Order: sequence, then C-alpha cells, then structure tokens
Amino acid sequence: MMTAPEATFSYPGVGDFVEVRYTLAHGVSPGRITLRTLPGAADPAAIGAASFRYAGTQIAMPNCRVDSVTAETDYAGRSILRFEILDQRWAWKFGAISGEYNIRTHDGKSIQPGTEQTPRQLAQLCLDAMGEQGDVAKMPDRLRPYVNWDYKVPALALADLADACGCRVVLKIGGKVAIEPAGQGAALSITPAAIAGEAVYDPPETPTSLKFVAAPSLYQVDFDLAPVAVEPSGEIVPLDDVSYAPPRGWKSEPLIDLGNVETSFRELAQSCVWKYYQIQPKFTLPGDPKTKENVIERIEEVLPLLSHQVEADPLPDKTLRRRPPWVYGLFEKGASTYPQVRESQHPDPNLNDVPEGIYTRSFRVDHERGLVIFTEPVFLYRKVDADYEAHPARLKLRIACQRRDKKTRGVVRYEFSPQKRARQIAAQTIVRDDIAREVYVNHKTRKVVANEAEVKRQAEYYLAAAAKELQAAQPGTLTYDGFWPINPDGAIRQVSWSIGSGGRGVTIVSRNWEDELVEMSYRERRLLERMVEMSRTERRREQRGEGR
Repeated sequence: MMTAPEATFSYPGVGDFVEVRYTLAHGVSPGRITLRTLPGAADPAAIGAASFRYAGTQIAMPNCRVDSVTAETDYAGRSILRFEILDQRWAWKFGAISGEYNIRTHDGKSIQPGTEQTPRQLAQLCLDAMGEQGDVAKMPDRLRPYVNWDYKVPALALADLADACGCRVVLKIGGKVAIEPAGQGAALSITPAAIAGEAVYDPPETPTSLKFVAAPSLYQVDFDLAPVAVEPSGEIVPLDDVSYAPPRGWKSEPLIDLGNVETSFRELAQSCVWKYYQIQPKFTLPGDPKTKENVIERIEEVLPLLSHQVEADPLPDKTLRRRPPWVYGLFEKGASTYPQVRESQHPDPNLNDVPEGIYTRSFRVDHERGLVIFTEPVFLYRKVDADYEAHPARLKLRIACQRRDKKTRGVVRYEFSPQKRARQIAAQTIVRDDIAREVYVNHKTRKVVANEAEVKRQAEYYLAAAAKELQAAQPGTLTYDGFWPINPDGAIRQVSWSIGSGGRGVTIVSRNWEDELVEMSYRERRLLERMVEMSRTERRREQRGEGR
C-alpha cells in the first residue's frame, strides 16, 4: 500500500506542532501564519523563514516575524499555545518616501519637466524605498497620476498608486512583489488533486452606476468691476450708497482731500473711495450653457477668487506659468487733457494685441471678498459744462475662479458617467483631484477654449478600470490535496496552506472571491490602512501646529 507524502512545516525554533495555517492574500497588510503547539514544543525565533513542504513542493516565505503568543484550551481540554507569525509585510509599515511627481504646468495641459514619472516608475520608487524586488510590468503606463508624498509610508503610497491604476499589490511565494491588474489572472485548475470545490455566486456589491469626478473646474473670467466703499462697520457697499457720502455726491468731490466728507470719516474715505472696486454678478461662466440656472446671481457663487488666470506664458526653461490677475479697461492715465475716453467706448478684451489697456500701476486682489484695491484713485473724467466730474472707470478683472452650487455652496466639479442620469442615484464615485476641467476665452478668435476632451479621456480610463474590478469573473474556490505552489495574481485573491491535527496538508485557492472567515477582505484591509494613515497624518499636522 502506497504511503501518502507527509506534509511538514518548519520555522526556526519550532519542533512539533498541532496544526498550522497560512493565508497569502492581496495588499500590503501582513498575512498571518497561525501555529498551534503544545507547551514546550516550540520556541519560535523572533525572525526567520517559514516553509511548507509536501512531496517535493516547497512554499517558502522569508523574513517572517513572531507577532504574538496566546494560551488556549482546545476541545479536549489540552493547553495549547497559539503563535501568530507575520509574513515579510510586517516590515512594510515602516520607512518613508517623499517626492512630488507629475506636477501639471500652470496651463494644466502638460507636466513640468523633471517631474514626469510613469505609474511603473512611481511603483519602482516605492519598492526601492521598501527594500523589495518587484514586477511592475503589468501596470498601465499611459496615465500620469499626480502624487505628493511627504514622508509617506512607502507601502501605503504603493497601495494608493495601485488602486488608482486599477491594480493590486501582490506578494508572491518566495517573497517577491508584483503589481497585478485587479480581476485578471489564472483560472482555477481542475486536477485529480482537487478534493473539494465550489462555484461561488457572490456578486460584488455593485453600485447602480459609476461616476468620475474631477478636481474643481477652473474658469477664467473677465469680471466687470464697480466702485465700492467701506462702511465704518467694515461692510462693503456701492460707492454711491456709503453712509458718509458728501452732500453733492462723489462726482464733484475734490479727489485729493475729499474735503466735503465729514471729518470723522475722511480718513476712511481716503483709504477706499475710487480705490476699491468689486466684481459684479449677473453673467454666465465661459463654456457653461447660457441658461437661467447658470447665471451667477451673487458673487459668493465664485468666491474666493484664485491667485492666477487659467492662461499661461512660456518661461525660458520651456515650462509654463499661469498669468497673474490682470486689470484692464478705460481709466484716466494722468494726462493733462480730459476726457481721454469717449462715452461709447468699451474695454477691448484682446489684450494680446491691445496691451495698452492693462492697468500697470499697483493694486492687489482681495480674493475672499472679490475686491480689487488700488494704491491710488482710479476713475474717468467727464466734462460737464466748464468743469470735469469723476465717474467710475470702466474696468475688468481677468482672473480664474471656481463655481459654487447656489444651494449647497459646494464647488462644482466636472462629472462624467457612461450611464444615464436616472441611474446615478447610488453611483460609485471615482474622484481625481489631479485632473480638472479648465476653460477660458481666446479673445483674438472669440472662441471658448477648454480641455474637456482630455479630461473625458482620462475619466473613461479610470471608469473602465473601476468597472473591470467590479466584474464578478468566475468566482469560486477549490481545495487541493497537499501543497501546491499557486501564486496570487489579480484574480487569485487568496491562497491558504494548512496542516490539520491529523497531519494532512491541503491548499485552498479562491479566485475573485475572499473567504472573510479566514481573512479580512481586501476592501476592509484598505479601509483600515487608510484610517491608520489619516491618524498618522493628523498627528503630524498637530505637531506642526496646523488646524488649531
């Protein structure tokens, strides 16, 4: 009678044991070897290599570490020691990586030289920081995801990158690492050694639809400006409505001293009259349909203003830098003959060809309140009879802004979903803050310029990767007699090797399915990892004194 091969397990300091089990699964959290022994039968070394053997097959996992030991009593009343031994991923919670890559140029259309890294190159940086060898060849390489690592744990940076690319971090037998496309991999092999199996009908918890959400949309707007003044309470009001306006109004008021303003308010008036201008509502943002719903009714819908335009200029190193805010229009320029501007004349927005309309003297933008604050009075003179009157300058502010929802004040982002709107109630959202819709008007051609086609292309990629992950492709599990060197890949999510109290060795393989009684699911592990990372980041912010 043929004797069945013996299943064995070895680890430094372990002699006899009652049973042992190890599950190798996706992700960067360590897998556990659970070893049960009688008291005195084992004294495991703190760090060592674990090995399962059966009929010439070896499952070896290097650099394991004893995590804990627990005293138990089994069903027969025997005292049992349970050792938890972690695979090499125990070391992955340490280390740090820093770097900012794939920084967009100020026009958002290209990447700053010296910062471009493909997903494979970024993954290799993480692996190098982890001290691991890995295979990144199956990662998609067309994307250029923005990353900003500030002493981030390399394994968590790698996991985030893999998730963003629709992949998984997979530890292989022998200790090498691979980045595998989620859901893609080997089928379950039906062999004579397969002693049990089941086709699992466990459809993933799929949303009704998928939705891609980009960073807040950027609009370049030429805002109309109107003169305002500061009330003693600090409130900003139209210039003609301010409480300390002189009896005859501002048109005939001497600009130098404002002598007709009440003395107690004169200093305040001198600080703001004809110097404070504020953006005006009642317009539609470029690129948005000209409907009633899209009319900006209140300036709060676009505040705070950004610190730049959408358009950019080339620098000597061939990078692009977004233009600063411009004020342009019709205003007195200090010549001795007035008026210089005709009543019917309007500002020319084509500043590339008519740059003399740009205001070149000192001003600053109060981004929170939508104010332009000039160092000196800015106005237009009008001749009335034999005298001149000061009138508001016809000014515009060219600057970038975001749009806020009228009801919620949430910033408006570009959204794309291949499903109809009626199915988007319970949508799974993929948010990418490194991709934004940007819109401006080319005033030379009088056409709206937007990067929507490029944003949509990237949205389609991320949605396709998310859809592929949600596909329940042949889920199931098989149990094999003995030990089989089956590696996890994008589809094989879990492989367990165990030796029971009877000495029999078995291999259990799960494809596109996870036995949550054996191991937390990948999504649960990633949620826990993110929570730990958020706590770590918050502690660092508190140490720097931020957010107090």
